[in-house]
Amino acid sequence: MNGAKVTIVITPRDRYSGVIECIKNIYALTHEPFYLKVLDLDYPHRIKRELKSVLADKSNAEIIEMGLIIPMEAMRNIRDFITTTFVMFLDNDSNVTKGWLALLLEVAESDDKIAVVNPLTLEKSGVDIGAPLRNHLFTNEITLVEIEGVDYLIEEKHLRRALPEDIPKNVVSSEMFELHGALFNTKVLQEIELPHLVIREHIDIAIQLKKLGYKVFSQPNSVVIFDNLGTRMELDDMKFFFFRWNKALTWQSSRLFEQRWGYNFYAEQAMYHWVFRRKVFLFCRWLYIPISIANQVTRAISKIKTLIYPVWDPIENPEEKAINFFDNRKI
Repeated sequence: MNGAKVTIVITPRDRYSGVIECIKNIYALTHEPFYLKVLDLDYPHRIKRELKSVLADKSNAEIIEMGLIIPMEAMRNIRDFITTTFVMFLDNDSNVTKGWLALLLEVAESDDKIAVVNPLTLEKSGVDIGAPLRNHLFTNEITLVEIEGVDYLIEEKHLRRALPEDIPKNVVSSEMFELHGALFNTKVLQEIELPHLVIREHIDIAIQLKKLGYKVFSQPNSVVIFDNLGTRMELDDMKFFFFRWNKALTWQSSRLFEQRWGYNFYAEQAMYHWVFRRKVFLFCRWLYIPISIANQVTRAISKIKTLIYPVWDPIENPEEKAINFFDNRKI
């Protein structure tokens, strides 16, 4: 497509369903030229048929079959086939909003040292009860806390779950991003490593970018909304979620991150517990149990589990005792 500066790459992260709505939304709300690559990580046949139908008349789009692999591997496989200056990675259960791309490009083109621009990511009311839309990611930073002589990393999300109207509107620097939606400088993306991680992958990339002297910015006027697991999953969705979040892969990812950077995460056990809670919730929703009741069931079962297997959490309010990682440790 003449004049296209960006390739949009849609990939599953937690589920299969949602991709058709995601694609239709992109075409309805994106006025700048773009290429579209839809990564098929073993979509069920019914979704494959829908994909072919909805993209049949789209000359700028292609479906790329990769089989059942993790999102990071798919990202690694596709990056060398991106020919545009920028590439937008978007989860298939995320939706862009009016004016989203021009705002991201304006920031990305302002400085050749900017490697990633992330939009304001809002989450629907789903697993976490609350307002219809709340902040999932505005900016975030890596901090560390010392426990008995050992440093543990913490990811701190600023203004987490704040209402959209309470988020500042100015473009600001950030230490990280998340892959629900992120605009990359393609050249920089092709320069870094994309290790085989299913968790903390955005943190690994952020550390690499910092080490190489690149920047990450947040553009809060560009908004992406993701599902937050509120929409009931089909069995095929649960198949992908359980694959992507299985205990072996998450544990191996923690060990690989530790091997690469020499640090572990304070919330590693809490993360495994989070996965357990999500699986209970998703099963409840699959049984058509309403979200509010599904949350109650999840809390009750999780409470029983933690009584038997307590989650390691040795200090109270570790975030308040943590210090910035980049300011206090060499990488």
